[in-house]
Amino acid sequence: MIRSLLSPQECADCKLCCSFDSSDIWEAPVIDGEKARLITSRYKEDQQFIDRGTHCVLKMEKQEDSDLYYCTMLDHAKGCIMGSEKPFDCKIWPFRIMELNGMRVITLSPVCPIVNTRPIEQIKKTCGEIADTVFAEAEKHPEYVKPYIDGYPIIAAESR
Repeated sequence: MIRSLLSPQECADCKLCCSFDSSDIWEAPVIDGEKARLITSRYKEDQQFIDRGTHCVLKMEKQEDSDLYYCTMLDHAKGCIMGSEKPFDCKIWPFRIMELNGMRVITLSPVCPIVNTRPIEQIKKTCGEIADTVFAEAEKHPEYVKPYIDGYPIIAAESR
């Protein structure tokens, strides 16, 4: 979805978005029932999930020697094993859909080391290319929308 900004190879080499520490585990991708069935039927039969009511997240184990949790769909040599079927949150990374004062906004994660090397014009252009899709998905799946966090630059706001 964002290949004009990040190449699949750059993402596979970095994998930062596939690891979480205790402070950013909230970034774990939202998984709906259909995606959960796909994961257990095609990718990882024994995958467990944490129920969040309207959705779930992948159950990830904390690494023994650090405060890191790795996505269970991550192959450390190749990147995401789900390819184009990955969860929506992963497809739009490093963009995040957030709610600020009753309005949905598309923000940019400040931690992606690769996108931080891109010109802001390129980031805005890519965001503009995906904004309609992102806002439409947020309308269908409100669980994708996270509360706004200070420090996340707002790249686009939904017009209502």
